[in-house]
Amino acid sequence: MTFDPRDVEGMTTRREPFRQLFRMKTAVLSGFIVLLAAWLFLGETRGRLAGIGLSFLLGGGLIASQARTSRTIEAEKFVLRDEDGRLRAVLGMTPNGPSFALFDEQAKRRAAFGIGPAGPALVLFDANGKPRSWLFASDEITGLVLHEGQGKGRAEVSVSRRGANVGIFDSSGEQRARVGMREAGPALTLRDASGKVRAALGIEEDGPIFAQYDGNEKRRSGLAVTEEGSVLGFYAPDGKVQAGLTANAQGSRLTFLDENEKVVYSAP
Repeated sequence: MTFDPRDVEGMTTRREPFRQLFRMKTAVLSGFIVLLAAWLFLGETRGRLAGIGLSFLLGGGLIASQARTSRTIEAEKFVLRDEDGRLRAVLGMTPNGPSFALFDEQAKRRAAFGIGPAGPALVLFDANGKPRSWLFASDEITGLVLHEGQGKGRAEVSVSRRGANVGIFDSSGEQRARVGMREAGPALTLRDASGKVRAALGIEEDGPIFAQYDGNEKRRSGLAVTEEGSVLGFYAPDGKVQAGLTANAQGSRLTFLDENEKVVYSAP
């Protein structure tokens, strides 16, 4: 007949007296051995030691029994070391909250998980102890950031109430490209070295649109396709339309406008 641990759960009430008896017998046996040793080897002091042994027999056995039933350990930090004494793991409290860190054979931190004021985060480190990836979650956003080893992120994936995004960064940590999902549809944004938007491609409710911007992030040209046809527009620095080319079922038309967006030429 094989032993099934689940059988013990149903017999806990019936077997508890026997368990208590076993614990008492173990404690009594330990106390008896100490008492016997004192009686045999310490001669004239037997009487006094007998009283001490009896106290241990009763009191010590009770303490041992209580210790075995304790299920709570309280501490501020736990440190694990391997057989060579090298640091391998730390579980403890930090100024920002609880954390758990794992170390390699060179005692370099390679992974850490913690909970701070903004929420939980998981960080993975390279062999030099530099962070290389960071997974985090907060009330506003959840994301994954990939680093190049010098403390600057090179790529990130994030999800928030506004949508999902994938960002690409240059060596200086400036975001240069972003693919995102908005309520209106997907979009691609390209930025220059200073972080300003220079081009954008997206799908709006009416159809796809492509826009180009100057160094001040002012739209200077735009191409769109709608159900009515295609439109190519050119804009002044103040955002006013200066020229446009349209094509639809009725034909094509080229239009020029003045600074007040009044038509000055149109053909055909």
